[in-house]
Amino acid sequence: MEGPCRVLRAVLYLFSMNTDYSHYYDASSLFHGSLLNIMGTRLDAVFIETDRALCESVWQKTVAELLRLDKMFNRFDIESEIYSVNLRAPTERVVASDELMSVLISCKRYHLLSRGLFDVTLSDFDAVDLDTEHQTISFSEKNVSIDFGACAKGYALDKVKQVLVEADIKDALIDFGNSSVLALGHHPFGDCWKISVENPFRTGEIVDEIELRDVALSISGNMPTHLKHIVNPRTHQFIEDKKIVSIIAQNSFEAEILSTALMIANHEEQKKILSHFDHALFKEYIL
Repeated sequence: MEGPCRVLRAVLYLFSMNTDYSHYYDASSLFHGSLLNIMGTRLDAVFIETDRALCESVWQKTVAELLRLDKMFNRFDIESEIYSVNLRAPTERVVASDELMSVLISCKRYHLLSRGLFDVTLSDFDAVDLDTEHQTISFSEKNVSIDFGACAKGYALDKVKQVLVEADIKDALIDFGNSSVLALGHHPFGDCWKISVENPFRTGEIVDEIELRDVALSISGNMPTHLKHIVNPRTHQFIEDKKIVSIIAQNSFEAEILSTALMIANHEEQKKILSHFDHALFKEYIL
């Protein structure tokens, strides 16, 4: 199952300087789109579809949706909604959009189900007051701020999935930052999409090969050059273990949240968290 993967690698190399690139390959009925610098990383999409015009239309809708969500979730963008919330919520009640409020309510729920290990504040989610009656957000502590991190990618992938399903694109693979994957249908030369999980500490070593079909995959872990990027919100200590974890779930938002929490959790905590998510498939790789 190498055909489109080889095409994809060639495209990534040749057009790595473009911020929004797309191309349709008539011979294989394959569309590839790439969007750089989105939510701090890049997104690549492959559609298997005979209708070229449909692919191009779906790609433009996908790009528009990703840019819209980046404008909401990007805490460094002074024009984003979350930037305004972080700036104002320590001293006043901030009226939130329906969508942002809905996302934060979901985050609060997952915070509880993960035993506090998923926390978009990285410090104290209890200091975030969500007033659903008046649609406002406020912080009870001045040092609190919201950083959606990887879960924003998961939420965005679920929105991209809606675009694909509405357009009746049945076979597609979306790679968001090499750690978040949405798989619809299957590769044209197989009955699924196969994803290799590499050992970041040993170049070229494959620790697993995962088969995906109509599911989302999230991988969380450390790399030799990036050991201090996952924080335990309860202890405020970095997780520096040489390991990675993977989660397969029905939606990308949940997959992202679980991979982060389970990367932090010890063995007993992992079992307790997963007891709430019987449908999720979890793997841990000690490197």
